[in-house]
Amino acid sequence: MAEKYRYDRDHAHEGSMFGYVKRAHPRADDNAIRQAIITAVKFEGAAEAHFKWDGDFWDCVVRAVAQAAAEYPDFLETTYRDARNNLAYYMK
Repeated sequence: MAEKYRYDRDHAHEGSMFGYVKRAHPRADDNAIRQAIITAVKFEGAAEAHFKWDGDFWDCVVRAVAQAAAEYPDFLETTYRDARNNLAYYMK
């Protein structure tokens, strides 16, 4: 199961996620959509990689997402908010 999850995540730009984004943005260039998905997956991975449980849990979540945001600064603030909430949910 973990192997399938890893494969699906590494190839999200080739799977159903591409179709979802394409339907939401039908005029967008296919390569731009693929690159956006790849960048989003890398951002999520960076947030998870930066998470270190050494203090208050929420402070650790905020710090991890801030470090990932420094690497990927082009997202909306709402994306970073959602990333903090998702990271907190998955790391609890």
